[in-house]
Amino acid sequence: MNIGRGAHGNQTLLGQNAANLHEVLNQLQHNTSRFRELNHYLNAILPQVKQVSVRGIGPGHVEIVVWCHDPESQREDLVVPLSESGTGIGQVLAILYVVLTSDRPQTIIIDEPQSFLHPGAARKLIEFLKMYPQHQFIIATHSATIIAAANPQTITLATFEDAESTLQQLNVDAEKGIQRTLMELGIRLSDLFGADNILWVEGRTEERCFPLIVEKLLKRPLMGTEILGIRQTGDLEGRDAKKVFEIYRSLAKGASLLPPAVAFILDEECRDEPAKRELFKLSGDLAVFLPRRMYENYLLNPNAIAEVANAIEGFRPAPLTPDEVREAIEANLKEPGYFCTPEKTKLAADRIRNVDAGRVLEWLFSHFSETRITYQKVAHGLALTEWLIKNAPDDFKEIVELLAKVLSSGDAMNRTLAIQASAPATVAQAGH
Repeated sequence: MNIGRGAHGNQTLLGQNAANLHEVLNQLQHNTSRFRELNHYLNAILPQVKQVSVRGIGPGHVEIVVWCHDPESQREDLVVPLSESGTGIGQVLAILYVVLTSDRPQTIIIDEPQSFLHPGAARKLIEFLKMYPQHQFIIATHSATIIAAANPQTITLATFEDAESTLQQLNVDAEKGIQRTLMELGIRLSDLFGADNILWVEGRTEERCFPLIVEKLLKRPLMGTEILGIRQTGDLEGRDAKKVFEIYRSLAKGASLLPPAVAFILDEECRDEPAKRELFKLSGDLAVFLPRRMYENYLLNPNAIAEVANAIEGFRPAPLTPDEVREAIEANLKEPGYFCTPEKTKLAADRIRNVDAGRVLEWLFSHFSETRITYQKVAHGLALTEWLIKNAPDDFKEIVELLAKVLSSGDAMNRTLAIQASAPATVAQAGH
């Protein structure tokens, strides 16, 4: 947008393409209070911009300049012409000018504000617009950040199908309820907005590690599938699992902004077969369980643990050896307290599959570091995963097979969505 300079004039109405922005701002400068207000909000939205001003650049011409330094310095030689600045500054200036100088209610249409502003600035712009409810703002956006910040009165979903655009009015109260409910699960709307479908996993460790396994071992792109942990922290257990599925089912019935689920991959934990069947039913036949008690059961590799521990500064003076780790794991596998039932400890293979591997890893890190280092579930789990992918990929054979199965159903779902619609856009209208 080359809107920073041009001929001097006396117009106060901004053109639809903002080509006369220099002219209207030059006219506004004489209204010092309102011009100061414009600069105040510009600085609030874009803190790096201290102010703008308009100066003459020759016979009958003016240009807008940007002060990215303290105006009190009076260093005019440091100003930057708007025409040489990022286009977001000019876009924000045009919007601020229209809102601040419109003495009568206006309908103001803004197209994709996130395309010229980073998320923080976009949120601030929306907060500014909400201060002027006499205007009607219609915002076309693909950004969940914009929708959440706008708190719109109406939401219209625009889809393009068979060379024709169709509009669907959404239930605003229901969509706001979705956002509040997602917060209970530790999920933000922006985490899943724009995804074709979601593969829900147990927690943040799996959220970070499963995409690596898909990329490096399964060797396939996720494309429109997003992998998200259901909970902010902790494991999904008992009554919490039922609550999650009940919430998801209620959301899925009328949630136009909520992508469909490919599957819920859960830890087996101490669930018996009737409990698994119940969760499978509650999930709408989407719950699948890891073949082992939890994801950490795949990380009990002595070589991997020794390598990751030795890479931690201050873990212990002498390097940790794989043999030390192996002996410690074998000792823990003999402790009944790490198992759900005695039946789970009969065979060595049963013990490694059914031990509480999370607690074992916590014990190993605390024991060998003499309590200097505690096991960090996400950070250390990710480091162990990366080592195993590189050095012992067969340890993840079961997970690779499971992910291949659930993602193949996601591929079929994506193909259906591609036929039904493409390039969805959401129009959020705020104000009266």
